[in-house]
Amino acid sequence: MPSQRAGVVVARARTRPTVADDPVARLTAALPTLPRSHVSLMAEMLRELTRRDPEGTVLARSDDLQRLAEQAADRIVDAADVWVEHLGEFYDTSGVAELLARPGERISRQAVHKRKGLLALTTGDGKTVYPAFQFRARRPAPGLAEVLALLPERLVSAWTVASWLRTPDVDLDGQAPIDVLFESGPEGRAAVLTAARDWAAALSR
Repeated sequence: MPSQRAGVVVARARTRPTVADDPVARLTAALPTLPRSHVSLMAEMLRELTRRDPEGTVLARSDDLQRLAEQAADRIVDAADVWVEHLGEFYDTSGVAELLARPGERISRQAVHKRKGLLALTTGDGKTVYPAFQFRARRPAPGLAEVLALLPERLVSAWTVASWLRTPDVDLDGQAPIDVLFESGPEGRAAVLTAARDWAAALSR
């Protein structure tokens, strides 16, 4: 009967969790408005949690998931600030095109993307940025292309390579590899290539 059918529908609606009560429902409702970087991070987090805790038994023992979420967010945001502080300023693709163009010349964004020998990083929201430290006098560091060829993305992330280039190295007399490339001539560039080759070999083991 119509009235009974309506009554069943109403009864089911009353037992269904509301968005306010159900964290999964809240997340689903919020997804269309969340930044892409947040959604991508959540997807990676779910993948990693599923690998480490496939049945959910470990997290089920926690009585304060909000505290765990706050701790994870603190580490992620603080880490992002550390990356920016460590690597310095960045150019976007248009900025690099303008930087590399000679007087009267125009370089397209597409040409920048295709240019080999530039260290390009992908941000959490999918944008491509270029660390400014790889340029001096409007030109990339000599030998940088050869270094990057030894350290491809399949071996190590570009962000980690960027950090290595900026970090003093005991095998380079305490200098950062990027400074040696700019300041030490062919002999220094050879030393950086050796260090990069040794690192790549260690990563491949």
